[in-house]
Amino acid sequence: MPRLRFGPSLKKARVRLGMSQAEFGDKMRPAISHSTISLWENEKLYPSDDQKAQVKELLGIFQSDAEAGETSDASDEHDVFEIDGPSAIGVWLNKSRLKASLSVPDLASKSGLSIVSIYNIESGKSQNPQKTTIEKLEKALGQRLSTEAKKDAKEESTIEGVGEWYNFNPNSEVEWPDVAGIYVLYDISERPIYVGQGQKISSRLKEHHQKFWFRAPIVQNGAYVGVDNKTLREQIEKVLIKFLKSNAVLNQQNVDR
Repeated sequence: MPRLRFGPSLKKARVRLGMSQAEFGDKMRPAISHSTISLWENEKLYPSDDQKAQVKELLGIFQSDAEAGETSDASDEHDVFEIDGPSAIGVWLNKSRLKASLSVPDLASKSGLSIVSIYNIESGKSQNPQKTTIEKLEKALGQRLSTEAKKDAKEESTIEGVGEWYNFNPNSEVEWPDVAGIYVLYDISERPIYVGQGQKISSRLKEHHQKFWFRAPIVQNGAYVGVDNKTLREQIEKVLIKFLKSNAVLNQQNVDR
């Protein structure tokens, strides 16, 4: 679980819970303005011990230096949160779906996405869905995903020097990414079982689709990062397979090409 300084971690935890600065401030007693929350998050002001206790109660995931077993100084700069669970997108989806009084199957039918895809997002198995997936959900729900939530997901899923890592449902053809890149397929226990690359990932998945193993629960979830350069794709693919060793049970020897 990522551990951050007080300000950035407060912001991340707030966004993960789907609250604006004003909504979070209103939950404090006495209520605090959104501008004060902004100052906390930007580390231009630090809360009192009583206020930190309230933050701990409201977020349920606060952990101080002492609790984390780290050295602390007189300031509150190094207080941290432990952040886990669904992404901000997952929280938004669950809240918006319930607000619209839609079941998961209802939303799946309305959005054109699979039931599994929606469950994966809400449960946190899919942390950063593709942009087209978000657009379909926004249209079906009549609700826009906040800029903060999009930024949070992007920060968590960006690989420096490579690009943004997206999740998709490999068992739903409409979600197959139509780009060049590296992809990983996971089983129901979230174990990576196949690493691949291609000039067009959807074409590679179409080839897999004809094989006996390409079905749930053997293949339950997927993720990819766009990489245009073929040489770089091949290098990354080989490195990933070497690291995964026997965990990549379906291509541990770089087979099934």
